[in-house]
Amino acid sequence: MDGYLKKLALALVLISTSCSDDFMIMEQRIIDSESKIPLYFYASAEQAGVNTWRPVFTYYIYSIDEGEYDAYFHAYMIDSSSNVVWSGVQPLRIEGGKKVWGQYVTEAEFNPDVIPNVTPMAYVSVEY
Repeated sequence: MDGYLKKLALALVLISTSCSDDFMIMEQRIIDSESKIPLYFYASAEQAGVNTWRPVFTYYIYSIDEGEYDAYFHAYMIDSSSNVVWSGVQPLRIEGGKKVWGQYVTEAEFNPDVIPNVTPMAYVSVEY
């Protein structure tokens, strides 16, 4: 079942990246069975400089297990050849059963021509 969901998510990513927009907004809903951290995120592009943009990741997560955990929001972007063109990590503090909403605004800047050729991705890792 987990493989089916990954294939479905990949198909949706491929369909959405085939559209040519002047801006990028990507949404993902992920439940990682290993970390037990449901994650919803979307990424958008904001103007960074005169002719550059940067990705902004907005996330909404919570922990199924009880207790407090150190967690990390991992954001990255891949190109059409599945190469990672940018990655970043933001530390989080998660308490079991509580929701965390936040944004990760990167310092990376990209040329606008890159937008149609990149796909934003994210996951959450947890230290128990």
